[in-house]
Amino acid sequence: MHTILPEFLWSMERIRNNFCLSCLSLNFLEMGPFRQDVVLRVQMSENLVRAEFLNSVDGDLEAEYCNSVRRHFLNDMVIAYERYSTLMIASHRNGQRRIDPSVMDDRGLRAHLFEQLQCVYHPDDVTFLVQLRRLRNSIVHYNGVYSATNPLNCTFGAETYESRGKEGQEISAEFDTLMWIRGRLIGTVERGNSSYFVHHPLPVASDSV
Repeated sequence: MHTILPEFLWSMERIRNNFCLSCLSLNFLEMGPFRQDVVLRVQMSENLVRAEFLNSVDGDLEAEYCNSVRRHFLNDMVIAYERYSTLMIASHRNGQRRIDPSVMDDRGLRAHLFEQLQCVYHPDDVTFLVQLRRLRNSIVHYNGVYSATNPLNCTFGAETYESRGKEGQEISAEFDTLMWIRGRLIGTVERGNSSYFVHHPLPVASDSV
C-alpha cells in the first residue's frame, strides 16, 4: 500500500505538466500572423491546421479554450484523487495488501469510503474533498452551472461558491483557484495517508507493495 501515495503524487505532477503544455498554445498564437499551415505532431490523417484558422482566433475562441483547459485540469485532479482513494480502500479491505479495485467483484467500492475510515481525515479535509467533487460535478457534469442536486457551499482560495438560490447560474474556476486546489489536495492526501498508517498499521509480515 505504500506505493499508492507516490503514484498519486506523480499523477498530480503530470497533470500540472499537461496543464502547462496546454497553456503554451496561447504563447504559440502570439507568434502569428502565420503564413504557413501547421502540421500537428500526432498520428492521424487530418493533422493539418490551416494558417487561415490560426490567424482568425479571436477573444471568444481563446476564452472558450481557456475554459476547456481549466475544466480538464480540475477533472484530472479529481480523477487522480479518486484513483488514489479507491486503491486505498480496496487494498484496506484486501487485508492491507495492494490490489487494483478493477479485479474485485465489489460494485460498492467508491472513493468516499476511504474518507469515512476512522482517524484518516480531519473533518475539514473531508468537507474539502466532498466540495471539490461537487465543484467538479458542477463544471464537468452539469455543464458549468449550479445544480440543486449538487449543493456547493465552500471557499477555494479566493473564490467562494454558494449554490443555494443560484441554481442554473454559470460557475467557473480561475487558474489561481485551480493551483490552490492542487496544493490543498496534495496536502490533504498526504496528511490522510500518514494518519492511515498510524491508526491502521500494516501487519509486520505484510507485503506492503
